[in-house]
Amino acid sequence: MLKKVSVLFLLVCFLLGADAVRASIQSDLPLICKIKDQNQRERKLVSFVKSVFEYRPADSLVIFKGQVNLIFDQYNIDKVALNYFIDCITQQRLQHLDKADNFIGKAIEVAAKNSDHYLLYSFFTHMAFMHTYKGNTIEAVTSFRLAKKEATILNDDYLQVLIAINISDIYYHNNFYGQSLSYLNLAASILQKQHINEQRLINLVNYNKAENFFRMRELDSLTRYADILNHTLTGTYKLYIFKNRINYCLTFLQRNYSTAIKQIIALKTDKLYKFDLTDQQNLADAYFNANLPDSAKHTIDNLLALPELYNHPEVKFHLYEVLGAIAQNEHNGNLAATNYKEALLQVEDQVNRLTQVGNIQSQMKIDEVQGAYIQKEEAYKHQRMWLIFIIIAAVLSIGIVAVFYRQKRYYEKLLFTTKKEELAFINSHEVRRHLSNIIGIITVIKHSDDKFKDYQQAEEHLFTSTQGLDDSIKNISDKLDN
Repeated sequence: MLKKVSVLFLLVCFLLGADAVRASIQSDLPLICKIKDQNQRERKLVSFVKSVFEYRPADSLVIFKGQVNLIFDQYNIDKVALNYFIDCITQQRLQHLDKADNFIGKAIEVAAKNSDHYLLYSFFTHMAFMHTYKGNTIEAVTSFRLAKKEATILNDDYLQVLIAINISDIYYHNNFYGQSLSYLNLAASILQKQHINEQRLINLVNYNKAENFFRMRELDSLTRYADILNHTLTGTYKLYIFKNRINYCLTFLQRNYSTAIKQIIALKTDKLYKFDLTDQQNLADAYFNANLPDSAKHTIDNLLALPELYNHPEVKFHLYEVLGAIAQNEHNGNLAATNYKEALLQVEDQVNRLTQVGNIQSQMKIDEVQGAYIQKEEAYKHQRMWLIFIIIAAVLSIGIVAVFYRQKRYYEKLLFTTKKEELAFINSHEVRRHLSNIIGIITVIKHSDDKFKDYQQAEEHLFTSTQGLDDSIKNISDKLDN
């Protein structure tokens, strides 16, 4: 009986939600279509399409598309590109990612033919998020850079800020925190110079900086931005989430792991907080640092089983590394080796994703679009090669630093051995020689019949040997000090 009531309740909720969407289509969409300014109208249309098709039940999207198109026809809206965009979102909802790629490519092609720069910006940005979801970093950055060009053509600083934040987020998720902070500083600079008083964006920049400093384990910088966020009262979009997450990150860096665990667990049941994979990963790290290996393993195993992590080796690398450390602490060498090997495979996968050209078909589509609306695009190829070079250089730099550190330890040990042998040589040859001379002179004087006379004769030699002994001891002392 209870099951039937629950099903009936869900059905009622679904019908009410569908009715609300229909009402919104009938009331809000006509008002948007009446806006005369093309850019403003398209901004509202793209936002409306996302609100309807990204969050509503997938089996009702076809009906909603028909209703939306009736309004488009009524107000003579050019609907071809927007319909492809709707189809893309629908296929994403159904997890048909290849079909979604095809539809977003068609949407971009139509928008390019119409020189519709705002739609191009929106579609390139959406394509970038699709590539990010699939773990295709190079393609994601490429799409964001194309979106950035459209924002430049539109001369819209607000869009430039959004692009900078999005690119910084890609670098952050691939553990390039310096580059991530660089783009966040660019976003902050644009906000300040152009007097964009958008507290929501300011909060987002401050929060993302705090996340970078947490990953870099820089407590002072994290404390500074946590204080800024905690004293912020406006721009409430996700502000509650930002504050709570950064506060437990601060507790974590203060090495109060037990308290951090309690804070994270409490957020699981907090209805105002959106608990996600980032929190689960941080919880696993807190368990590990609090010396609770069983809890850490359980949390990590649950994370690795999630389909969302399938295309994200940059996350799985860290998780397997922690599992390897746990097995090593438990003296389980075979399991530790297995986990470390898996971590290495994830690193190789990540490097390949960062350096490979990517999907040829999508690149061809991008090249076709570029040829249609911009003639001189050779600079883009150079930028792309520089991006690959920077990423490879960053990876190689990490390897060089690791090798240099090992070599440094080796040469320090070698230098220590050399110094030790040098001190042993001084002790055995110089100190012992002078000491033997002094002992010999004293022995001769001791057994002499005329001690005073023999002392006078040996006084200069005794003084010379004593002075030599003192110099040798000073030499040893200086070497020990250095």
